[in-house]
Amino acid sequence: MRKKIIVFFLAGLLGLSALLGGCTSKSEKKAQEYKELGIKQMQEENYKDAVGSFQKALDQSLGRIRAEELDVCYYKALAQYKSGDTKAALETYDNLIDYDGKNWEVYYLRGSVLLADGQNEAALKDYVQAVSLNESDAKLYGHISENLQNAGEKEQAQSYLEKGLQIKPSSAADYEGIGDLYALKGDTQNAASMYSQAAEKGEDSAYLSLGKMYASNDQMDEAKAAFQKYMDKYPKDADALEQLGEIAAESGDYADAVTYYKKAIENAVDAQKKGLQKELVAMYEKSGDFASALETAKAYVADYPDDADMQKEYEFLQTRVDTGADVIEGNINDTTTEGNKQ
Repeated sequence: MRKKIIVFFLAGLLGLSALLGGCTSKSEKKAQEYKELGIKQMQEENYKDAVGSFQKALDQSLGRIRAEELDVCYYKALAQYKSGDTKAALETYDNLIDYDGKNWEVYYLRGSVLLADGQNEAALKDYVQAVSLNESDAKLYGHISENLQNAGEKEQAQSYLEKGLQIKPSSAADYEGIGDLYALKGDTQNAASMYSQAAEKGEDSAYLSLGKMYASNDQMDEAKAAFQKYMDKYPKDADALEQLGEIAAESGDYADAVTYYKKAIENAVDAQKKGLQKELVAMYEKSGDFASALETAKAYVADYPDDADMQKEYEFLQTRVDTGADVIEGNINDTTTEGNKQ
């Protein structure tokens, strides 16, 4: 299973000097409308317009910095980073640190952006500060360690990993966080033990973490069992359904994969649906159901007309369905959205 490598963005607090004050009820409503528009634009990966919308939401402020304005600033910083404007995102974080230098999240966020930008030395300083303000959070050590490992800072990554493992767990979240650290270390036995204890103590997300760890080690039966335990409690969780779909696909059970992906789409938020729909097209193709693949691809290109790759895939599927071509098992993989080059 493909390991997802990302910079983690926590829901932190951000402040900007441009914030001038409190909103009247009318301006509050307008600010909320711009905020919702910006979130929708981010879900559509239209990050530059999202930045503008979030700024318009902030422009409604007239005197105070409050939780709502800070939340909008968080979204704006993320949109700036996603749009490729790293400099602007860093300026946003700089402004926040001027406003609230005691918040560990802001140092972690800025450090992660600096690391992604190749400014490793500055990133390490921010990570030190983040940990000094939140030294008992095992998940923070895990996020930092993984980010540093991905950036090639192996020695530093190992150092954060070992420091995190020295934390004595006192809550269910602690057990899951330490499980993450063991998983990063490659110690699946201890990781599984920690995840299991976390789940027993009520941290249901530990089942997801356990399943993802097993899947990353190609232990698909164990992964499926862990995800199923989570699904027993949360049968409409799109993330778990997607994971089960991936497991079914890697096992060659494409019909089951189709079922999982369809259920995931039904329960996903807009931001998830685009990727899930593309995967569903691929699953239909691999199962040999080209008619359903064509129907799904048609709906996809109607919703996302700028996706050139899927447009080509849609045109290819039209030829398969129109000609009534038989499925040649040895060539199935060549017709997937990832493999088709026609």
